[in-house]
Amino acid sequence: MLDSSVLVPEWSRIVLQRLGEPPRQDFVPIWSEWIIAETWRVLAWQWAARSTGTDDAEWRLLSNTANAMLRYLLRAMRLVSLRDVSGPAPWPELRDPNDVPIWETAVAANAWYVVSHNVADFPPLAGGRHRYGDIEYLTAIEFIEYVLGAEAADVYERPLPLGALVRSGRVP
Repeated sequence: MLDSSVLVPEWSRIVLQRLGEPPRQDFVPIWSEWIIAETWRVLAWQWAARSTGTDDAEWRLLSNTANAMLRYLLRAMRLVSLRDVSGPAPWPELRDPNDVPIWETAVAANAWYVVSHNVADFPPLAGGRHRYGDIEYLTAIEFIEYVLGAEAADVYERPLPLGALVRSGRVP
């Protein structure tokens, strides 16, 4: 399950999309309406911060860019809905109510992993893993390297940007 925090940085969005789409399809990326909305919100906010204005041309460019990204990701992602989710509550230490839908998406999808850069809201580290129930939380680079066995820079086809190697303290 991919959190919006790994869909916003270009490098991780591209690498995860390439690894998740056919014919390679090393995994099945999962998202929900919550993650789509959160990704859109963050990207729109970043766009607005960089923008020199908010005229119609800027709005059309933002809309076209966001829709192109959505079309690109739809080829690889599987959508689950949070509408009727019922399942185990998240771990007691999770304090950010906006991260509960991330947990719920993983539960609804029967996911084995949540891939996120939001390490502050991972389940507590125990036995070398950030795990709650049957779901493990990893950063993008941890998932790409340790689970999929790929080299992110090779898949990205260029060096990774500074700050890309976010790690959670997980033991390989």
